[in-house]
Amino acid sequence: MEMGAVVMVPEGQDLTTVHEAHFDAPAAFENTQPHYSSRMPILGNDVLQSWMERVRKLGVKSLWLASGPRDGTVVRSELARLARSGVERLLVIKLKSYAEMDLADLLRFHCQKRNPVTEAHDARGQLGVSLLDRLALRAIEEKQEFSCDSTEQKRPAYKFNGYAKRIFSASERQELVGDALTGACAMRPLGTEIREHLWVGKGASLADSVRLVGPAYIGARTTVRSGVTIGPFVSVEHDCVVDCGTTVERSTVLPYTYLAPGLLIRQGLVDGEYLENLEWGTVVDMQPAGLGSRIQRSEARKPAFKEVPGDGFPRADVFPLQFAPSSSAAQPWLQVRL
Repeated sequence: MEMGAVVMVPEGQDLTTVHEAHFDAPAAFENTQPHYSSRMPILGNDVLQSWMERVRKLGVKSLWLASGPRDGTVVRSELARLARSGVERLLVIKLKSYAEMDLADLLRFHCQKRNPVTEAHDARGQLGVSLLDRLALRAIEEKQEFSCDSTEQKRPAYKFNGYAKRIFSASERQELVGDALTGACAMRPLGTEIREHLWVGKGASLADSVRLVGPAYIGARTTVRSGVTIGPFVSVEHDCVVDCGTTVERSTVLPYTYLAPGLLIRQGLVDGEYLENLEWGTVVDMQPAGLGSRIQRSEARKPAFKEVPGDGFPRADVFPLQFAPSSSAAQPWLQVRL
């Protein structure tokens, strides 16, 4: 039985580049939370590519990468087209979580239960991973759209008891950072471990007076100036600048962020000028007071796709991808050869 795979990336995010999408600022304040991209790195890692590697291990030679609404809705016509092309079983992954899932075990459960649709759940509910057989694909042709979370498609769920975190939740994202820094999950920071539980990415620049308190991570090409304290449980991602005397504790600083001198960032997620407090969920704009801003990105600094490193874990800038755009989709679908 021919098997296909689709990964749904939330609308508005670039499918072909790594970590280049940013949330829309007006929308962030309308909803009181930043809509940071699910493609944003976590300790230098790309969650999309971790899912792609799991699909590859399942024996699938290529998958479709598509952009859709944040609720996981998939365009019916595209699924119908895949069914007509000979795909008889389809794996649909909504990019909403990081989960260390054995997709082969999910497939075995699906076959044993003979479900037309099987959804993966953990203790908190749907993980955004579904398997559809030919009966479900045929039924989709008669409807306008398919949602990964559709209640009318429900069957006995696949209960996943392994490690999983939702990456759209700022607090769970920070928990994932802490777990990866301390070895409580399979994700590892992308960089050199200069001391126990302290990692620094390629091209990072740290002043001699910088104080690092592990566990902590400084991403590639990030500049940390004199008198700064980083850590514990901190991830400062690539291409950031942390100015003199600032302290960052139990927080994440997303790419291309400038932090002004003398700040105390504690239990926060910073994306450019926006700071979300992880404890209260409130969002503030630091730019009017000159406390933080977005750094202009240079085309020359865009990461390139390279070979997978020896440990086999997919990284944000190390996955050999070949893209073939779909000409029939209203919004382009990209075929990724694994």
